[in-house]
Amino acid sequence: MNKIFGLGLLSLISMGLTACGGCPLIAGCNGTDRSPYFITPMSSQVRGISVPPQTKLTYQSQHFKQEFQQTHALKEQNLTGIALPENTAILWGGMPVERFIQYADPAMKGFTVYPATGFKSEQSNAFLNLWKSCESDLSIYLKNPNDWSFNPSNMEIRGCGVNIQQRSEYTDGELRQNQADEFLRKINQALQQLPKQQNYPVLHQSNK
Repeated sequence: MNKIFGLGLLSLISMGLTACGGCPLIAGCNGTDRSPYFITPMSSQVRGISVPPQTKLTYQSQHFKQEFQQTHALKEQNLTGIALPENTAILWGGMPVERFIQYADPAMKGFTVYPATGFKSEQSNAFLNLWKSCESDLSIYLKNPNDWSFNPSNMEIRGCGVNIQQRSEYTDGELRQNQADEFLRKINQALQQLPKQQNYPVLHQSNK
């Protein structure tokens, strides 16, 4: 009898956690991201970066009711992402960028920054030329994880896209990794020749 009751209770719990047609309620259904977010109504300063109105700030939820769109900005210490409005970019390190995503692993201090689609950098220097050559996002380690500004003294570039990554115990392919090591050495050397950025110009492109 107790065994039957126990199985029945487990079934009820399982049904409660899969209330959306079989997908876990905690994770959300249809791939829905339940993370709390806030849309900035005006230009704002976020982790040392000036962002334009309508920028989406995503946070790590601190309790189960804290999900989806919020009516006010949450604590910056819980920020996990910055996404600029459509057809909008800011110049970050001379590159038009549209998104910053904090590393998912909290033990890793840093973020990934993504070049903006449809924009081109008009500037040219050793750092930018190397970034453009890999045509992808940069993975950046930070000494101070709360400063996402373009501040070379706080930054170390550890990857560009999927093919150029810092050497690790999982590295496979010595020749390719040697090339990645050389790329990272050069781009970090070029990075340290640049000053900290003070202003973040906003760029727009028309809808097509």
